[in-house]
Amino acid sequence: MEKLIQEYVLEGSFNFRDMGGYPTENGRSVKSGMLYRSGNINKLTEKDLELVKNLGIKKILDLRGLDEIDRFPDPSIEHAVWYHTPIISDDMLIDQVGEQTAFGDLLRNTKPGELLLTLNRNMVSYKKSFQKVFQLLLDEPDKPSLFHCMAGKDRTGVVSALILSVLGVSRELIIKDYLYTNQTLEKMAENFNEIGYNNLPDIEQDVLDALFEARVEYLQAFFEEMEMNYGSMDQYSKEVLGLTNEDIHKLKTHLLV
Repeated sequence: MEKLIQEYVLEGSFNFRDMGGYPTENGRSVKSGMLYRSGNINKLTEKDLELVKNLGIKKILDLRGLDEIDRFPDPSIEHAVWYHTPIISDDMLIDQVGEQTAFGDLLRNTKPGELLLTLNRNMVSYKKSFQKVFQLLLDEPDKPSLFHCMAGKDRTGVVSALILSVLGVSRELIIKDYLYTNQTLEKMAENFNEIGYNNLPDIEQDVLDALFEARVEYLQAFFEEMEMNYGSMDQYSKEVLGLTNEDIHKLKTHLLV
């Protein structure tokens, strides 16, 4: 598994990696240098920005809400176009969890892991959000894309899982890719210390651990909810992602080798 992961060690970010190299079930593999995922990129240094530019990334898909973007805006990256693609419920009027105090109250009244299990189940219905992501991938699909949220774990994890699923990567490898985030927990913790979530008062440590870690049951909750409501990934791709057979062929043509 380690040989399939191409992680880039950046000074101002974490969990930044190339999704290329994963084999698909029909004998092809995801093309390297086309799909990148990461955590918060607000603090990219000049050295980091040069690296990202040299990777040829042309599209930045920011999966975060407005509150997060206002507080931690993405830097301008040369030759790359920034797109706001928040992963939110279709009927939400605002696209952020809320102020830090409200977030703290939410954590104080939840069991470890419960918040992210619920989030992953709910994300199944985020039709407009996922359609926008895939439309941007289909628009000039030969241009490398980076997508990210704050931790590069939950919203980014589900988007990654959907892309890899559509391309034909096995569920087993998708889960292993998701769990790789746990190799970056130390740098993630530094990031969240700066944000202030690690210093929320009266939050049990096991609740915080569950918030920061990538756990198998989180992503499984998404897939189970999806299969319960739509039966299969193929049906979900059509009904929710809005992908035609031609769209899927186009993605595979440009993103597989």
